[in-house]
Amino acid sequence: MSIDLIALADAVRTMASRCNRCGMCQAVCPVYKATGVEGDSARGKLALMVALDEKLTDDPKETLARLNRCTLCGGCQASCPRGVATVDAFLMARKALADAASLSRTRRALLRKAFANPRRTATLAAGLASVQRRLSSATSEEDRVSLTGGYPVPKITRPFFIAHHTPQEPTVPGPEVILFAGCLVDKAYPFVGEGLVDLLTQAGARVHVPKDQGCCGIPFLAEGGDADFVIGVKHHLALFESIAFDYVVTPCATCTHTLKHLWPRVKEGLSDAEGRLVDRISEVVCDGSDLLARLGDPLEAPSSETGLTITVHDPCHSRHSLKNTGEVRGLLEAAGHTLVEMESVCCGLGGSFGVKHRDLSRTIGEVCLQRIEATGADVVVTTCPGCMAQIEALLKGSESKIRVRHAVEILSK
Repeated sequence: MSIDLIALADAVRTMASRCNRCGMCQAVCPVYKATGVEGDSARGKLALMVALDEKLTDDPKETLARLNRCTLCGGCQASCPRGVATVDAFLMARKALADAASLSRTRRALLRKAFANPRRTATLAAGLASVQRRLSSATSEEDRVSLTGGYPVPKITRPFFIAHHTPQEPTVPGPEVILFAGCLVDKAYPFVGEGLVDLLTQAGARVHVPKDQGCCGIPFLAEGGDADFVIGVKHHLALFESIAFDYVVTPCATCTHTLKHLWPRVKEGLSDAEGRLVDRISEVVCDGSDLLARLGDPLEAPSSETGLTITVHDPCHSRHSLKNTGEVRGLLEAAGHTLVEMESVCCGLGGSFGVKHRDLSRTIGEVCLQRIEATGADVVVTTCPGCMAQIEALLKGSESKIRVRHAVEILSK
């Protein structure tokens, strides 16, 4: 083969030797549950990678296609009794195999042009907003997701959060907080960013929102673009280095996971000072609901809606990586709402997975929809903007009366 897999091969052999093929990964994998195909499970993907290394197969493109059939939810890695770092292996393999597929190179080029430069991203999003109004299937101003070609596309909302945010002074002295908004909150759900700032300020925090921030970088890793990921990390470190902070907070479980667990992975490409800053961020980054819970009751008065029956959809990264599903429930109950639990399940989006494998994404999502509707809740609450978009599209398609909201929306006055 023309692809150098030496570095990958050593890691794969080590991980594969630890896998005892117990099948625990099958029990938690949303893709395998939808297809029943062994190659869609974590142990099946490891077997494909070993076969490629041993030249039992000489088709890296097919192996890459199979590895891309993964939401990167982390369920397999979190549940593996032998501690096999499956997600790390898949990301490593995607990087090694990406150059075998011209389509992957095209996607990476588009990502670089569209998302690597935050200012360019804002310009493109502003142009998309006007086009979206003409082409979307949204039927009212309350619709926050349009169905374009069957895909859930969040409506671009202007003004964007980061560019137009006005700093607020806390009423009581408290911690210094950097808010990392993430792409969807900045461009599609700015009210989530403003609501989180309001709540944190009310709880005594001084919130800093760096103006030139952009993507957390996980789309680059998903496409094998480690070099672009490093560029993005360095860009944000330059923004953060001049700010004294006690916490970094995000309104997105995936962004929190990325800053906490994936940014430190690239320290070999950073200076010593940048490496220390990455470690500091990793130590103190947390989800918005986590920080609100730490700061105590942030509400001077009940939220604008009280007495709702709420079910909580826990994003995969909250369940498997951050393990912080209790905090949001405590805040919602303290705000006067009744919680009814749904059985945890992936919503099926998985970032670019939901685009590349839309039919499979929707199949997984239908299970999530059924579990939400079975609760009889008024509202399903989540802490991931991507999950919000996917679930709203599913609810919309089934003509359900249940609404999906970010936790911040329910807690804000």
